[in-house]
Amino acid sequence: MNPDRFPEVPDALHSRPGYPLPDSSLRIQPCGCLLVLDSALSRILQCSANTGLFLNAPADTLLGEQPAQVLGTRLTGKLRSELRANERLSGPLSLQKEIDGRKTRLQVNAFRSGTIVVVEVEPITPLGNRRLMGTVNQWLTRLSRAETPDSLMDTLVIGVRDITRFERALVFHFDGEGHGVCLAENLAKGLSPVLGQRFAASDYPAEQREKFAVREVRSIPDLNSDPVPVLSWQTISEPTVARIDASGTVLRAPSRRQRNFLDDFNARSLLSIAIVGQSGLWGMVTCISETPTPLPPTLRDAARTLVSMATQRLFLIKARMESRFLLQVQESRDYLVEDVRAGLSPAGMLDKYGKDWLSLFRADGLACVNRGEISAYGATPPLKSIARLARGLAHRHGQGAWASSRLRHAPLAKGLALNGCCGLLAVPLPGDDAQGWLMLFRPEHDRSFYWAGRHEADALVSTPAPGQDLHRTFRTWQEEVRGTGEPWKPVECQAAVDLGEDVALVGSASEITRLNQMLRDEQQALAKANDKLREAVSHDSLTGIWNRYRIEQELDKELAKARRQKSPFCVLLLDIDHFKQVNDTRGHETGDELLRHIACDVTGVLRQEDAIGRWGGEEFVVVATGASRVDGLILAERIRKAISEVSIKQLPEGVTASIGVATWRPEDSRKELVARADKAMYAAKTGGRNRTESDQGL
Repeated sequence: MNPDRFPEVPDALHSRPGYPLPDSSLRIQPCGCLLVLDSALSRILQCSANTGLFLNAPADTLLGEQPAQVLGTRLTGKLRSELRANERLSGPLSLQKEIDGRKTRLQVNAFRSGTIVVVEVEPITPLGNRRLMGTVNQWLTRLSRAETPDSLMDTLVIGVRDITRFERALVFHFDGEGHGVCLAENLAKGLSPVLGQRFAASDYPAEQREKFAVREVRSIPDLNSDPVPVLSWQTISEPTVARIDASGTVLRAPSRRQRNFLDDFNARSLLSIAIVGQSGLWGMVTCISETPTPLPPTLRDAARTLVSMATQRLFLIKARMESRFLLQVQESRDYLVEDVRAGLSPAGMLDKYGKDWLSLFRADGLACVNRGEISAYGATPPLKSIARLARGLAHRHGQGAWASSRLRHAPLAKGLALNGCCGLLAVPLPGDDAQGWLMLFRPEHDRSFYWAGRHEADALVSTPAPGQDLHRTFRTWQEEVRGTGEPWKPVECQAAVDLGEDVALVGSASEITRLNQMLRDEQQALAKANDKLREAVSHDSLTGIWNRYRIEQELDKELAKARRQKSPFCVLLLDIDHFKQVNDTRGHETGDELLRHIACDVTGVLRQEDAIGRWGGEEFVVVATGASRVDGLILAERIRKAISEVSIKQLPEGVTASIGVATWRPEDSRKELVARADKAMYAAKTGGRNRTESDQGL
């Protein structure tokens, strides 16, 4: 079989007496053949008309027969065994057939789709002198060494193109509005680059993106090859045929959307591999060539391996970047907590920390609205506008951070003087009195977007008139974006909420100081204010357990006791797994309720002498008095089990936690002890989550 030319279905096959009609709407490419089996893998319900070319068995002889007759008993048994518990095979299987007197190796893939099983069969063509495994390992090593998303994507497109030999390899990323942007590109000489171009969300509708996130791979070796019909067993009714969905096969024929995409590039071949994150399709790697590019399944799988490795590396790098940002914010919070005792005023707080916070959050201005008083730092709207923004935020529905990069278009900013501020991130300050706000402002961030296609027409349905340039629908047009700020990242919103809690503490302390000065002769008012301060300083407003400030005091107390009496104790640092996903998909109200239940249930399994506090966000610290490392690990397992059993109405599937256990060492400071618990917790995260790890060896 010539690998450079796909075989054609003989015309005689369609003229056989009694041959079933191609009543399935599915068409496949001629580079392989397709079998559709029933759920028990006992009958062939559908098959492509070209099975004779690959399986040496004409389609009309296969329909209604047992799969073992053509695939063999052993291979069919493997399919049945793996697909009993899984949706698709863990890896491809191989099959050998004698066709035209020559033995041909075939690759077999299979997956479940509803009540059917789809089997894809493709020939394994020789790779000549190419050492595929060595090449793949070299590129995997290079990907593992990339330290930034940009360098990772650049390495990925070079590696994928080196393996597949396509003329162009690109990485597209989909933003929050569904628009795609080309982030990386590697192409042959003489081709026009599209790096930086954006593609409208209408080119990749949400439904298509969701499907591609599941199917992950799209391959078109030759756009101009004639599609092969998929035929149905004559005894199957038309409604049953209509319910069969085998469209998830990599062999399916090009859709109108793919044809138009390739036409726009004047290309004939395509390979697309999805980059999938926790929240869905992050982007895709797309390879195209102007000439037919037969791609053996081994090379396609090798390219998919590179993309899989790059996907894991990408989200690890992003997680590290977010962790570094959160650590910087946390260090600022550590200093801020020390000012609780000093009674620093909100205005003094902004003067002291404003420059650092503006740098951390890439903002130009800060404002704090606390008990009717407004403090501002940097470039902000007028105080009257800030007051009206605070009132508008107080009347909005829901809790948590409020973020906008189009502030001037928001209803709550209508008619306000904004002094050029186009972005706002506002977080409520927890407390029982009039609601306060911490606000960060960003200036106008002018941007130029280069869009592919004509903005007055849909490139997917527009066809050039005779004589027109085919690429007219694919030329770029420039959009100048004005009046918006740089978008806020979810991690920035999360960090701002945590920071707001500490700002509220400082505000509470400042208020108490002011009341002490004004009402020193009124003992009743002073006592009430001091009670409020003690509660605010020592307890977390959301969960009711100790806050970071109070648990740090307890840690210092245990450290002093351990040094005097040489008595051991442990620190447990636990983090709720995938908590950000809960907030993103179920809302912050669900996340808050989950944290309250976790705090309550964990408290219930602690010993009487143990102490628990909320460290920040979804992290909790437990101080286990008198506990050895073994005792600490036993307690950690008890806590982990308790968290796994927490269930609320909005999240019946529950959550898990990763726990790090650090045991006191004589040379420990508070910071060193907690840092070791954090490292152990990170080891639990990287080890698969929902587990405990100790600091032994750290």
